[in-house]
Formats: sequence, structure tokens, C-alpha cells
Amino acid sequence: MTSCFQLLARLFLAVATAGLLTKTAAAWSESGHHLIALLAFDELTSGEQRELLDLLQAHPRYAEDFTPPEKIRNSERFRVGTAGYWPDIARSQPKYNRPTWHYQLGATLTLGDPSRLQVPETPGPLPPAATLETQELYVAQAVELCRRVMSDQHAPVADRAIALCWLAHLVGDAHQPCHAGSLYVERLFPEGDRGANSIPTQQKNNMHALWDGLLGGNYNEGTMNRRVESLEGEPEYGAIGEAALAKSNALDPLIWLSESREASREYAYTHEVLGPVKAILEEGGELPKIYFSESYLQQAGKLAQLRAAEAGHRLAAVWREGLNAIDGGDAGQ
Repeated sequence: MTSCFQLLARLFLAVATAGLLTKTAAAWSESGHHLIALLAFDELTSGEQRELLDLLQAHPRYAEDFTPPEKIRNSERFRVGTAGYWPDIARSQPKYNRPTWHYQLGATLTLGDPSRLQVPETPGPLPPAATLETQELYVAQAVELCRRVMSDQHAPVADRAIALCWLAHLVGDAHQPCHAGSLYVERLFPEGDRGANSIPTQQKNNMHALWDGLLGGNYNEGTMNRRVESLEGEPEYGAIGEAALAKSNALDPLIWLSESREASREYAYTHEVLGPVKAILEEGGELPKIYFSESYLQQAGKLAQLRAAEAGHRLAAVWREGLNAIDGGDAGQ
């Protein structure tokens, strides 16, 4: 990942003034998912864009969840961004809510006696009978399922539209370091820190929320336009995308999760987190609210931009696969 971070160091300087980074940060937030979906949309051809928008209209919640407010100038781009955010909207809709789809089980780091930790097994392959109604799936399995559904020209068009939205969301989630695993610590977090949700911070309620908000908070059309233009206008942006897609098995979600865990160990669970955690492990007590330094937040912001750029290019490739499939059932094979 070193070469990508070198490219991003220059990109970061260009986009920081456009409001892409926040000192306090809430998977990615609404703006983060809008951003990744729009970056992907802009990588598609005009014909693919029209096909995607047409497919999106078949979504069973299209009228309720995708109708833009009156103040929105570009309704099509609002709908594309909302496609990426929709699975979070669906958290309040029991028919469509899939809580476990958003993250991966497993350990990013472990501290202490392994026999006293309850690390779950890594989720296996997608169960053959899984459908869009299956609850107990995790992010890599859900990506595989939705790739198959979106690529299946014989599937109900409403199902393909739902899969389109989940793919936009899950590709983004898999590139967020805190969604790829947890910190397991003897006595403190024997069952894991729930993707950093259990680590309190002074800047946000918890560390997971802080990372979620690094790409922005609530959606604003003007701010989003500036963010997209700033990212796409830099030469390094294309290079980051080319590097992400040039990797072996570049569209395998397990690759994205492996990258996220590596990034989490280097940029999320730094000494600013592990220092207090190890002190509790050795001396006992309660974990204090962690105050993250400006240096930590800047590095986290750089990483967030890198992961957004990679996710946008990879999502475009996944969407293109689903739109252009001649016959279903081959995606992800």
C-alpha cells in the first residue's frame, strides 16, 4: 500500500481545502456513501449510467426513499448517492434491514492470553441457499450474493435494484477499516470491541463513529459537488484507481477486508489507542475517553480519502459487471 499512500499524500493536500476532511468524525456516514457512489458513477460510460438509473427506478422503495428534496438541483446524482446510503436508511425498515451485512467477523488485533478471548470464526463461503432475505450474512458473503443477483438477467428487476444499492454500500463498508474486524483484549474486550464501537473518544461518542465521519457527515449537495470535483480533478486519483484495479483478485471483497485490517493496524489502532488499552490490561480499571491528536486525525483523513478512491473505482467495476452481464450466476466465480 506504500505507493498508493505516496500518491495520496499529494492528493490530500489538494482536497483538504475543499472540506473533504473533518476534525471530528459518524461504515461511512451519509456523505461518505454518497461520495463513493458518485465516484463510481462517474467512471461509467453514459450508456451504463443511463442503464443504472433505469434499473434503480425498479427499487421497491424508489418513491419513498429516493425522491430528492425540492432544493436539490441534480436529482439523478442525488438518487445515485442515495443508492449508496440506502442500506442505512433501511435500518428502520424491518423488511429490508440486514444488520450483519455491514461488517466482517474476526480479529484485527488480539492482546493477552488467546485462550481467554472469544474470537469468532471467519465467515465461510456464501451459503448456496442464501437470498436477499437471508439475515445471517457478513459483508464478504453479502457482496458475493448481491453481485450474483445484480448480474442475473432473469432475477426480478426489483431484486436487481436492491442488489445495486447494497453493492454500492457494501463496497464502501469493506473499505472502512473499522468494518473489517475488531480488537480482542483479555479482560477488557474478550468478545471484541465491536469494530471500535466500544472505544470511547473525546471527539466522538466512540472510535468507530469517528472513523465513519472522516468523509463528512450529513449530505449537502454543494459540498458533495466540491468534494467529487476535487478528488476527480487530481492526477493521483486515476493512479490510485488503476493501482486498486490492477491487484490480483481486485474485486474480491476478502482482498478489500484484508487491506482494511492492515490499514486499521497501522492507522486506527495506533499507540494512542493501544497505550491506554495495554495499561488497562496490565493494571486494570476502566478505559478512559481517548483524545486523538491532530497528527492521528490527519493520517486517518488521508487513509479515508485513499479508501474512498479505491472503493469508487472498484464499485464502478462491480456495477459494470452487473449491468453488462449476458446471463446471471457467473459474478464472483
